Amino acid sequence: MQVMVVDDEPLLRFHLQKMLQDLWQDVDHIIAVGSGVEAINIASEIDIHTVFMDIKMPGLSGIETAKKLRESGFQGNLVFVTAYDEHAIAAFEQEALDYLLKPVTEKRLYECIQRLQRRSQTTVKYELDAQQLHQLLPHTLNSSLQWVNASRGDTIHVIQVSKISCFIAEDKYTTVVTEEGEYLIKKSIKQLMDELNSNEFWRIHRSALVQVSHIQCVNKDDSGNLTVSLKGIQKALPVSRSNMHLFKQM
Repeated sequence: MQVMVVDDEPLLRFHLQKMLQDLWQDVDHIIAVGSGVEAINIASEIDIHTVFMDIKMPGLSGIETAKKLRESGFQGNLVFVTAYDEHAIAAFEQEALDYLLKPVTEKRLYECIQRLQRRSQTTVKYELDAQQLHQLLPHTLNSSLQWVNASRGDTIHVIQVSKISCFIAEDKYTTVVTEEGEYLIKKSIKQLMDELNSNEFWRIHRSALVQVSHIQCVNKDDSGNLTVSLKGIQKALPVSRSNMHLFKQM
């Protein structure tokens, strides 16, 4: 899933990009550009799921950019981000899903993401009859990853998944962390989520999967932020806001 942020102010563009990375785990790549022209060019080449766009920009405004995107056949979601509320009607005329006022808070952005997720879910239809479902279930139950081929230097190590404490995404690689050391693989966190048992591995952050049985404790700071400590591992891993529910007391 590709998302695009369009804003002529670099700091605001970076801030929104960072918040989206922290709050929206399903996104694979967030593209940030500074003008409507760049947005139109990229959308013509790449399948963009959602565009978060400032309205008042030099050259093409956000509203003008949205019109051109729709005219070119863009079917993705539009979310306008602006310091001015007088453009709301014009924004919704371009089938905007939401309208965020600057400065955008994490709470308001998370509400917008949830709305986008609900819309995506309602557009997906599964048409499996009982027999098809019965055929698929055995495969699904037995398909979780058992071994990982990971590298350390020039050596390939075959690691049993049950011994892995966590996976951490870093640049083009993912680090496999065990009590014996760290290794590298090329699979993304999203790929691993599809292959691992979701009851055994929890995604606590956009870039981190942890094995539940390896969690030693979860700590909360004065601001309410959570970090996970793993058995035999020195590093503490942050829990994103959207995943704090995993550790809610019952």
